[in-house]
Amino acid sequence: MPPFDRRAGAGMPARFSLVTLAVLGFFAASARAQSSVTAQPPGQLQQITVTGQVESETATSPVYGMVAKRTSTGLKTDTDILEAPQSVSVVTREQMELQGAKGLDEVVRYTPGTVGGAFGQDPRSDWLLVRGFKPAEYLDSMPLPDGVWTGVTRLEPYAMERVEILKGPSVVYGALPPSGFVNSVSKRPLAEAQREVGLELGSHNLKQGTLDLTGPLSEDGKWLYRLVALARDSDNEVNYISDKRYMLAPSLTYKPSTDTTFTVLGMFQNAKSTGVPGFLPEEGTRLPNPNGQIPRSLNAGEPGFDKYDKDTQSLGYLFAHRLNETVTLRQNLRFNNADVDHPSVGALGFVAGSDRILNRYVFTPNEKSKVFSVDNQAEFNFATGAVAHTLLTGLDYKRSRNDYAYGFGFDVNTLDAYAPVYGGPVVLPPDSSHTVQTQRQLGLYAQDQMRWDRWVATLSARHDALDSDNDNVLTGVGTTRSDNKWTGRAGLNYVMPSGIAPYIAYSTSFQPLMQNDFFGNPFEPTTGKQWEAGVKYRPVNGNALFTASVFDIRQRNVATVDPDHLFFTVQQGEITSQGLELEAKFQAARGLDVIASYAYTDARVTQTTEPATLDKQVPLQPKNQASLWVDYRFPGDLLPGFGIGGGVRYMGPTYGDSANTLRNPSYTLLDFQAHYDVSNWRFLLTVSNLTNKDYVATCQSTSLCFYGYGRTASVSARYMF
Repeated sequence: MPPFDRRAGAGMPARFSLVTLAVLGFFAASARAQSSVTAQPPGQLQQITVTGQVESETATSPVYGMVAKRTSTGLKTDTDILEAPQSVSVVTREQMELQGAKGLDEVVRYTPGTVGGAFGQDPRSDWLLVRGFKPAEYLDSMPLPDGVWTGVTRLEPYAMERVEILKGPSVVYGALPPSGFVNSVSKRPLAEAQREVGLELGSHNLKQGTLDLTGPLSEDGKWLYRLVALARDSDNEVNYISDKRYMLAPSLTYKPSTDTTFTVLGMFQNAKSTGVPGFLPEEGTRLPNPNGQIPRSLNAGEPGFDKYDKDTQSLGYLFAHRLNETVTLRQNLRFNNADVDHPSVGALGFVAGSDRILNRYVFTPNEKSKVFSVDNQAEFNFATGAVAHTLLTGLDYKRSRNDYAYGFGFDVNTLDAYAPVYGGPVVLPPDSSHTVQTQRQLGLYAQDQMRWDRWVATLSARHDALDSDNDNVLTGVGTTRSDNKWTGRAGLNYVMPSGIAPYIAYSTSFQPLMQNDFFGNPFEPTTGKQWEAGVKYRPVNGNALFTASVFDIRQRNVATVDPDHLFFTVQQGEITSQGLELEAKFQAARGLDVIASYAYTDARVTQTTEPATLDKQVPLQPKNQASLWVDYRFPGDLLPGFGIGGGVRYMGPTYGDSANTLRNPSYTLLDFQAHYDVSNWRFLLTVSNLTNKDYVATCQSTSLCFYGYGRTASVSARYMF
């Protein structure tokens, strides 16, 4: 039966994290008591069908349920998650679907230590924090553009098989922040024909159509294809903002033998928005205002002028050839291109002496980013005595070019926040800045995963050579910078027969930045290091995963908000992030699946040139986060095919500014979902922020506040054939 089929009365596994082995043992006993779940050999997943047939899982294959057992993120080899010496959270296709995710910031809502959506329902980008730092974003283990606006690519979850969040540096990738990266894994051609079409309607006039076709192109099965497409048209909870986007992701696989695979992957996206939410003063949002609360629906920009047009193209291939039982060669290559045109009007606080008339500005960024990356790998599997080795060696190269220009001015009318009148003249400012930055990075790396008895030791080393050219187009002045850096990792896991796997690891990081300060000077690369220790647990007789981890991260040359220049950042000092993360996916009872998480993150400035920010909490990162998600599928003799569930998300207080003068209160949100599977149909209802809680997600200054996501609901129908 095809993987699109759904279970009748069986539950989806989930992941939870534990502090003590006693608690782990409790869940182990619970998992063993579930007679409906049978044991699977290593590397196998139970097929989600009534018959319970089994399919192999690889690090990039579909996962039919909530729990992934294998990963290549962070290691570049197909590895059991229990043997990875750091935390890896995997959000599967099933989880993304049931939670109705429309962007990466929604995908990670139930992932501990990860923050998304701090700027509300913004259609322009995915904004994320992991353990207090902005993570790198990858697609199929290859880097995406990293510009000011092009570096916040809003990928479509519908095109993804899974999303993996790596916590901490990965030496074999290089060019990463110490908090790690988010790797989206594209849907790829499958050997079995599967087809689906979908229609979704929802809040704010949402209309969305989807298409997913895959299967063999030739009778011998050597040629496979996949075509994933999406078209969306939606308004926003803010007046006069629309969001239109189109996505096409074709792929083709040639597999002449079991030893050789060549897959071409393309992705083409177009996004057109007509405004920007937020940018409101704190009086009337976070604080009282004599005129009342500023409506969530207020558009502080200028309809008819504001727009955000973004075109992205990605084309590449994944090639693998196994020479023999010992040696496998791989080459992954990708071209990425992203263009953003974003003229807009925004608010900048109340006019002096007023509590309702907003100052406004004109901002006209235009950015073009191109990235070429290639990764050559040789993997050797062999043994030296009783020690089995997976030795990976590689040489990768990345060339990125970022052309960024913007104008800034105040030639636009003020606006009454409580009785807005639009249509006044908007004068385009001349370019205030225009820089072209080109980076070339060459990396050489080696990694050895050594397995002896139940011990797994991972040793990695990498050398990066980086050249950066920064040209100021307005002044004609150019600068050049060269950097060379060694990074490394050492990790140790012990996988017990019971499925408990404690681990400890130390790693370092090095990240060049495609950014400049207000004066056009390029940023220095950041450097970081992390200690992490934890325990993972996967019951032998259950399809579940439990993870607990503690970490200590230190990053230097940190980019933070520039307090003197709007929309700019500065580099200063060091940030230290320490914390605890607990995560679980498990089946609490037959048909009842649970995702639970908790994170304590103490991220603060430990070295700085700004005394006001010393020992202060990192902006937008809460100390405490918690979430719980459940899905219950009714037994076949009661309500066959019907399921219901939902979740609760808690976000602790945060600070909006580096000096911690603006405190954003905590909030708790409820989500709801219901689904019905009948024949080849799936009907799904999802509701986010069920009670329509009115809250301010963040205030970065007294004039830059953003409402959080309001209630959104949608109903979808998919037909699989």
